[in-house]
Amino acid sequence: MVGAFFDVRTRLTGMTSTSGTDDPTQRAAFLSGLTDSVRQDSRLRAAWLEGSLGRGNADRFSDVDLHVLLPEDEVAAFRAQAAAWLGQLRPLVLFNTLFGGQMINAMTVDSLRIDLWAHGGEQVEVDPGAVQVLFEHPGTLTAKPPTAAPSAEATAQRLLGLIREFWRCISLLPAVLGRRERLVAVQGLAVELGLVTELLVTASGAVRDRGVKHLNPFLPEHLRAELEALILPDSLTEQALADAHLRLAELVRREGRRAADAFCFEYPELLEERALAYVHQELTALQLSVIP
Repeated sequence: MVGAFFDVRTRLTGMTSTSGTDDPTQRAAFLSGLTDSVRQDSRLRAAWLEGSLGRGNADRFSDVDLHVLLPEDEVAAFRAQAAAWLGQLRPLVLFNTLFGGQMINAMTVDSLRIDLWAHGGEQVEVDPGAVQVLFEHPGTLTAKPPTAAPSAEATAQRLLGLIREFWRCISLLPAVLGRRERLVAVQGLAVELGLVTELLVTASGAVRDRGVKHLNPFLPEHLRAELEALILPDSLTEQALADAHLRLAELVRREGRRAADAFCFEYPELLEERALAYVHQELTALQLSVIP
């Protein structure tokens, strides 16, 4: 049994805040009411928080990642009534079902964001270091075995896959700019940035154990600053967009080779060469200058 390690209200109202501001009153009040509600709901076998609230490193911007365990035959009915169940704690202005109904995404009138997962069964495995238990029947929550770190070979394959996908994406740039699809070019920058940040985080050996809105702690500081400086175009002209994509390509040329050396895989030299040659050729035909 995982167990509640200490009084849940103490932990939930005493979170750290990276902004230096205390935990919002609305969230603290919501969580206090939630704790009472799940303890009184006879359908629930367990309820716990994951995400930053579960780990104990939430800030004032953190949302509520709530998980509940019910008998299998009660899950569908609970999901169908989830809007009313959450709404009795605080009025909702948003209620969505995602992933085929498995996750419920809601927002209160105070703009508190809630992700609710309803699990069916008698037991569920959780990471004791990453959850805060609100309520549980004895034996319902068991400790999940530690996740093994990926092998060096698996990491190398992941890095190589990211590099290959980056060069595939960059080779689409001439078509996008040739059609004057500036907004698509901005979207492409976001896709490429996602690939590059994952490449850098993976190559650094960092374990990204927080949500998608947390990236800074997992990037080497000098690379984060470099990315911030090079990624944003000065304007939405074709030239400025081309420059931003090619600056990102230069970083991948450098850091991709470093990753290949560190993890002993063959860098895709020919792919890079052909992708850049094509991009340079087509951008020149569009009367755009290219980074030498």
